[in-house]
Amino acid sequence: MKRPYTVCHILSALDGKITGAFMGTEAAGAVSEEYARIRSEYQADAWLYGTVTTKEFTGGRKPKLEPTAEVPDGDFVADNHAPLYYVSVDTQGEIGWESGIFRKAGRPDAHVIEILTEQTPAAYRAYLRGRGVSYILAGSEMLDCKLALEKLYQFFRIDTLMICGGGTINWTFLHQGTVDELSLLIAPAADGNPDSVTVFEQSPMLSPGNPAVFQLKNVERLKGDGIRLVYTVSNKGQR
Repeated sequence: MKRPYTVCHILSALDGKITGAFMGTEAAGAVSEEYARIRSEYQADAWLYGTVTTKEFTGGRKPKLEPTAEVPDGDFVADNHAPLYYVSVDTQGEIGWESGIFRKAGRPDAHVIEILTEQTPAAYRAYLRGRGVSYILAGSEMLDCKLALEKLYQFFRIDTLMICGGGTINWTFLHQGTVDELSLLIAPAADGNPDSVTVFEQSPMLSPGNPAVFQLKNVERLKGDGIRLVYTVSNKGQR
């Protein structure tokens, strides 16, 4: 079955971190503007984020669930004609949405699609339906990235998907062989914080696999002394 062409588009510090104090520097700010420009140039149909990043965007809002809620089996499509989709991986059902539209200053509105598993509580699925949030089920207990992408194409006709972090979701999709291209922007800054998230982080729930190997496609110098490295994935496939 077909799936979207999937690009992992990430901004990092020189020490590989994607969060932390370095983001507040003038140097990182200049490269961040380039990041936004390039993100728009891809003209992706959807942007995908992990649970932690989406929680930051939504202010940590928690869902208010009705324990006795009933919900039909299967996936739920609230809107399959949106100009842009915000895809959130949320297998535990932790994110509180006010509506099916993601709004953030400086970004276009996007219809929300949640990626769940069969184990995500029915009460949370009912909560999403009530707010007009689409969702797909991908995996019985663990996230099945390939199935998720196939459903995103099948139900929403998403041809190009951009994965924008965080580190765990970046690695999970890469680990399962579903990343086609890496667009890595590096800001000329670092803060050395050992607790900050890096570009790729393995989830404790994943068993260790073989390292990912990339092939350099392009190098670009950006304003603010940043650089952009574009790679294709050489050894795609389950690691």
